[in-house]
Amino acid sequence: MPATEVPTDVQDAEATLLNTGALQSAIFNSANFSSIATDAKGVIQIFNVGAERMLGFTADEVMNKVTPADISDPAELIARAKTLSVELGTPITPGFDALVFKASRGIEDIYELTYIRKDKSRFPAVVSVTALRDARDAIIGYLLIGTDNTARKHAEDALLKAGALQSAIFNSANFSSIATDAKGVIQIFNVGAERMLGYAAAEVMNKITPADISDPQEVIARAGELSVELGTPIT
Repeated sequence: MPATEVPTDVQDAEATLLNTGALQSAIFNSANFSSIATDAKGVIQIFNVGAERMLGFTADEVMNKVTPADISDPAELIARAKTLSVELGTPITPGFDALVFKASRGIEDIYELTYIRKDKSRFPAVVSVTALRDARDAIIGYLLIGTDNTARKHAEDALLKAGALQSAIFNSANFSSIATDAKGVIQIFNVGAERMLGYAAAEVMNKITPADISDPQEVIARAGELSVELGTPIT
């Protein structure tokens, strides 16, 4: 083999390393999620382009200066510290510890977190935390990878508002809402129905049908009209 020729297996290994490195670099520098790496004390050492885009800080503004807790909702940190203290049976202080305590114990940790952007607006994220360890398994830092949770939060807010609206409408005293099962027996009798008809819900639910509290002559007349209209006998 010529002195300058590199064995094929070595070339393949180098190519694999290069490809792996390129892939890791592409993932880490993606603008689609934030990658924030800290030292063991929590001070930010790496702040990728995704973090810059999502949070509005440049890397220089945060690296070696603040911890992820400093750009997180303080109320959430307090709540998380309390929850973890109860869950794990040990006091956890609000702040960076609350963000990484589980990861520092080798426990998988993915949670929702609201970051505070440079302009003070709020950025909801889903954060995955990993402890970074050296060859002796000592923790040398932490990696927090965050994805944008805005769309999900908007959807949840919309559902909550819709639910509140539906509840307000259904419980309005201005109209009656009566729901039955497939056999016609009343299952729901709202406050509007109670006000208008004078029955308490407990007096009619699972006992009678709406026909039982309707004008019998109108029920007979409607059955006759529908029988003619639809061409089938209706009782």
